[in-house]
Amino acid sequence: MTHSHLIPALVAGVIEGIVEWLPVSSKTMITLYFSVLGINVQSAYNLGLIANLGSFFAALYYFRSEAWGVVKALRHPFADEPNARLLRFLFVGTLATGVVGIPLYVTILSAFSIVGGSIAMIIIGVLLLITAFIARRKEQMMKNAATSTTRGRPVTAVSALVTGAMQGLAALPGISRSGMTITPLLWMGFSGEESIRLSFMLDVLALLGAGVVPVVIGKGGQTAVLQFGWGATLIMLLVAAIISFLAINGVLRLAKKLRTSVVTFVIAVITLLAPIAALIRL
Repeated sequence: MTHSHLIPALVAGVIEGIVEWLPVSSKTMITLYFSVLGINVQSAYNLGLIANLGSFFAALYYFRSEAWGVVKALRHPFADEPNARLLRFLFVGTLATGVVGIPLYVTILSAFSIVGGSIAMIIIGVLLLITAFIARRKEQMMKNAATSTTRGRPVTAVSALVTGAMQGLAALPGISRSGMTITPLLWMGFSGEESIRLSFMLDVLALLGAGVVPVVIGKGGQTAVLQFGWGATLIMLLVAAIISFLAINGVLRLAKKLRTSVVTFVIAVITLLAPIAALIRL
């Protein structure tokens, strides 16, 4: 690890540890950060995904009671009780995430290898705008859910498929995972509290997958780690895990009050303007 990568590793870990729990795409914020530092967009995108692995351990600890209940439910996976239903939801949802997300990941890497960095940043900016609109819709639905008297509903295979497939779309840079999962859960009639719980329970396995897939599929993740340095990558993951442990409670509470759609919209506009200005100068 070179000293030039130490500070970026620390900063990226902090970004991941905080932003992961907001309806703003953490991988995208890290992609943008590394791109500004001069790292090519493919490697920056892969490092943004790999950074998710740091938050995996915090998420697993935060939901340790539910996770243990799911593990115990493996003895009777088809039982009609809450932990078994949650187990089926996570299994089907994770499967749907992989079916949608892995091909999108491969497609994005291929696209980024063809288009220039400026075009890639414009694509990310457009996807961030979509996330901002989704986040705004989620905020409106959360407000309605907070005043609703509708009781919670049990998870089903359909809700798992829809939520998992929507989570798979978050493989796209600029698309927020939590925004893509909480919104359809609210639309399907789940309460705000239950939507958040199911979304972040599904996130536990998604974070593990996001961190591992770039390393085991193709050579993009391995190349990115070699360029950045194994030492710097490990520091990034360690910092992400520590900050996630410290921040998850407070950030999740803040996320319920914060208008993240406005923040995302501002970031999207900045992301779009910079490469457009560069192209115009050409």
